[in-house]
Amino acid sequence: MSIQADIKLLLLVFGLFAASAGHAQAKPHVRVDLVAAVTSIAPGDSFDVLFRQNIDDEWHTYWTTPGDSGAAPDIKWTVPAGVSVSAFKYPYPERIPYGPLMNYGYHNEVLMPFSVSVPEDYSADVVDIKGTGRVLVCADICIPEKVEVMASIPVGPTVVDNAVSGTFSMAQARLPVLIDVVSSFQVDADKILLTVGLPAVQGNRIDAVEYFPFAPEVIDNPADQIFSMSDEGLVLILEPGFEFDEDSADLSGVIVIHESVGEGIVSSFEFRMGDSFVPPGNVRPGDGHAMGETGLLAALFFAFLGGLILNLMPCVFPVLSIKILSLVESHHGGSSIRLHGLAYAGGVVASFLAIAVLLISLRAGGEAIGWGFQLQSPIVVSMVAYLFLVIGLNLLGVFEIGGSIMSLGNSEGSSQGYLGSVSTGVLATIVAAPCTAPFMGAAVGYALIQEPATGLLVFASLGIGMALPYVLLCYAPGLLARLPRPGPWMVTMKQLLAFPMLASAVWLLWVLGVQAGSEAMIQVLTGALLIAFALWLLNQSGSAIARLFALLLVLAAIYIGAMQEARVSESALGPAEGEAGVYSRNALAIAQQKGPVFVNFTAAWCITCKVNELNALNVDAVKLAFKEKEITYLKGDWTNEDPGITAALQEYGRTGVPLYLLYAKDASRATVLPQILTPGIVLDALEAL
Repeated sequence: MSIQADIKLLLLVFGLFAASAGHAQAKPHVRVDLVAAVTSIAPGDSFDVLFRQNIDDEWHTYWTTPGDSGAAPDIKWTVPAGVSVSAFKYPYPERIPYGPLMNYGYHNEVLMPFSVSVPEDYSADVVDIKGTGRVLVCADICIPEKVEVMASIPVGPTVVDNAVSGTFSMAQARLPVLIDVVSSFQVDADKILLTVGLPAVQGNRIDAVEYFPFAPEVIDNPADQIFSMSDEGLVLILEPGFEFDEDSADLSGVIVIHESVGEGIVSSFEFRMGDSFVPPGNVRPGDGHAMGETGLLAALFFAFLGGLILNLMPCVFPVLSIKILSLVESHHGGSSIRLHGLAYAGGVVASFLAIAVLLISLRAGGEAIGWGFQLQSPIVVSMVAYLFLVIGLNLLGVFEIGGSIMSLGNSEGSSQGYLGSVSTGVLATIVAAPCTAPFMGAAVGYALIQEPATGLLVFASLGIGMALPYVLLCYAPGLLARLPRPGPWMVTMKQLLAFPMLASAVWLLWVLGVQAGSEAMIQVLTGALLIAFALWLLNQSGSAIARLFALLLVLAAIYIGAMQEARVSESALGPAEGEAGVYSRNALAIAQQKGPVFVNFTAAWCITCKVNELNALNVDAVKLAFKEKEITYLKGDWTNEDPGITAALQEYGRTGVPLYLLYAKDASRATVLPQILTPGIVLDALEAL
């Protein structure tokens, strides 16, 4: 036994001896309780619970691997027959020096999530959970505090407890994100060089890196951990521990990165050693749009292609058609048309750059967000629904105040006309938010993990791709000459294009219902009625009283939209109605024990997602294949913000939905399917299992 091991044993024995001498103290140094995510639970569902520790100042408890001394909490659960309790999920710890030793643990408050699953045939009125055991709490001495916790959850329809949603969000934020990365180590001059492929890490803004191994004694815990960046990722120089064996050592663990961004942000990642992992920036077989090592040029190319394809998406095509009709209506050429094309392109590119700046800034501040994040807000959904309604009413001719949507950019050579073209570009970008085109997901994911300048370049390429078709039309006299002459047909076409806009407004109302409930739908529908009446009134009378009354109606509608709030995400509650279970890490792990698993990361506001579900996932042939191969179907709903789903997306190098993963039984690596699905693509992937 080493001298350090002797010291650890002596300190632990001394600490426990001191604890036994003081066992009669009245006040415990750690207080524990359970916090349930639900107020009632339905048979067949599962729910999350927090094991909460409140620790006295200057005292600490321990992580799953305590370091040089100490012990993790040891809790035994008593639950009704058929009810199962998962293991704790440990938040990332801190390094706690103790004499010559280094321990891993926590101060103040610790929130450890776990899940409870209730069987479908559960017949009792209450689910009683009781935990007994010990939590070792230490300062100058160590005391194994005896603890007992209980919770009783009534059986009934599953209802989320909104009062504790903030507590669960804090717990989720401190859980390390499990990432699939290439990791390796080598021994050089009695040092361990551990390399972990973290492509999202920007070395020039890292203040500190902390590494916490799962295996005890593989490193010298008190020794300094020196880090650097290489082409392969993060490199840590470590001192070997007493139990380190170069031939068999497992250095899997948690890495905590402190970055100098704003007031400072902390990121934590869990990685596993082994050759079955691939970098999160790489896309697995099945998705032909890999980004891994192709770098910036590939990202720019894929972003450009994605922007081109966005013009064909159902959320963008009507606006582009309206803009093309404006060319027909104006029927003039020369430099003015070309300038309008450039103005439109400027509006598109500037809008994409604005979105990029917002995304990069929020992510630098610690927010886990991605493409389409704004539509996770019921307020934004309400306002965009109003916008689609206004466009639709304008195209139907309900109002013609200040020029119509059709005439944006039609004032030949005028600054007002050019501003209208810019505005149309901005509008096209706004309505593109719910869509993710092929090639686009990987490019946006790459952009958001690079330096800000690189990210802006990728988003600019996305905007250029989207604006290019209209610009080419403006710069091609031959194509302009082929456009039909203005005539009565244009009125019919304008009115026809109103209906996709109105349908989009109806769809967004449905999204709002998913996010905030049916009452929110009724409220915003009332706001839409107020806006429609205000616009009709303005078209009937231009008097000051009419304008004032219309303004009040519009302000009332905006207030209604601004008061909407999202319901708490129910992604951790267990199986939902229908064929798909609800995604969570625990649900995935349980399902993989039974067989293959297909995970569909989607959102109600994602049009691409809904088209894929309708055309590829909800067809009889695919459903039959799922049943025959006994594949569990899980759905991760990102309609509202959900840190667990955001972490899963980031694990595969994505910042938005859709994402489709196919896991073989007990596999740690998933096959990523393309963003645009067909039944054939899905069936081929299932056949390859």
